[in-house]
Amino acid sequence: MKVVMKKTYVSFNALLKSVFLISSPALVVLGFDVFLEVLSLPQMIYAYAVIFIATGMLIYPFLSNVSSLTYYVNEIAQDKRVAAPDLSFLGSAAELSQALRKLQSSWDVKKKQMETIITEREILVDTLPDILIMVNDEKKIVRTNRAARAIFGQNLAGKQLKDVIGSAYLIDAIGSVINDLKGREIEFRIEDPVVRDFLAIIERFPVPTAGGISTVITMNDITELKAVEQMRADFVANASHELRTPLASIKGFVETLLGPAKDDEPARIEFLKIMLEQSDRMQQLIGDLLSLSKIEMNIHSVPTEPMDLSHVLRKETETLKRLAAEKNVRLVLNMHDNLPQVKGESNELAQVVHNLVSNAIKYGHADSDVTIGAKVTSELPQDINMRNLTRVVALSVRDQGDGIPKQHLPRLMERFYRVDSARTRQVGGTGLGLAIVKGIVQRHRGAIVVDSVVGEGTCFTVYLPIYES
Repeated sequence: MKVVMKKTYVSFNALLKSVFLISSPALVVLGFDVFLEVLSLPQMIYAYAVIFIATGMLIYPFLSNVSSLTYYVNEIAQDKRVAAPDLSFLGSAAELSQALRKLQSSWDVKKKQMETIITEREILVDTLPDILIMVNDEKKIVRTNRAARAIFGQNLAGKQLKDVIGSAYLIDAIGSVINDLKGREIEFRIEDPVVRDFLAIIERFPVPTAGGISTVITMNDITELKAVEQMRADFVANASHELRTPLASIKGFVETLLGPAKDDEPARIEFLKIMLEQSDRMQQLIGDLLSLSKIEMNIHSVPTEPMDLSHVLRKETETLKRLAAEKNVRLVLNMHDNLPQVKGESNELAQVVHNLVSNAIKYGHADSDVTIGAKVTSELPQDINMRNLTRVVALSVRDQGDGIPKQHLPRLMERFYRVDSARTRQVGGTGLGLAIVKGIVQRHRGAIVVDSVVGEGTCFTVYLPIYES
């Protein structure tokens, strides 16, 4: 872009003043000549007028150059782009013009470097995964990064922090840091619009910045971490409880057999049957715990080999016919012809089919159907994370039972979560079957969806990636 130097003018007052100052010595000499009667007064006036006009004509270009130089320096001082002036009438002062031109060029380079650094730092701050909020001593937000705006909304600058984050504990901690000049690390929770847990590190600058920033709050969203910790604690507590119950039962029966029922043959036979059932329950629970542990350990190892899902479905359906016959439940297998292979591990997907079908038998009504379906589909639910695939295999298991109330569906696949604890124990469940199914499906990078209508039944649909050779 061509930059043009603005044309500058010398004011009449400045010109008049300068000419008078320069010509004043000549005026004194002429006055002295009049005093000595060398010149008459009219001659003096005429001579001075000539000197005055000539002086003005001579100094005007120099004054113009000085005016241009002054304008040029002022423009540079205001960080404006302007062409260097022509100072040809200033003679050696032209070197000053050249020096100023170099200064402007150097300043432009440094300015671009500084703008680049500032831009890079802004990008770096904005792309940090941690939430960053900067406030002044009045706890008013000065600046935020993208992570903060994603959670707390746009246009946060200028707002009071307490109006954005409703945590009195955080606000009090920031006040303490501002007053004591000593950083703090705290955990706090906000309830609105959803429950979130945060770990915040609060640091105070010794001196506020030119922009007014005095305190920086770095926040990590630890909601999921807290949830995992709670799930782990619940898992240990539930596993201990599930193991303790049959152990206590077996111990009680053993003590009874060694004591009052020592010679009671019918009681001994009955107690031994119950002890065998409790032992089987513990064995099943331990087996499920080991399966779940193995699945979670291999969650990042994605199966890539082809696997014939139709073979697994036929085999598991045949295996479960005896269990179904005990309730007079009919297993209906409905598969598309030439079902493509999926990416998977046959033993684990067999466990998925077994758990889903056995659950459907257990919780379905007697004299009803359990329908097992498999087909290729491109219609995926909007809320599942397989949108990069256009075609998948959908495996569905539908029962005709009591159905599951809507409020239980989000937690249905949590470990040991039971809609009806008494009924689960009655049908012999450990509370881990669906958690195992979910873990296997996640390892296969698939998805699982539950649809249920109270009084009509429940349908589990598993979506699996098709094997592409």
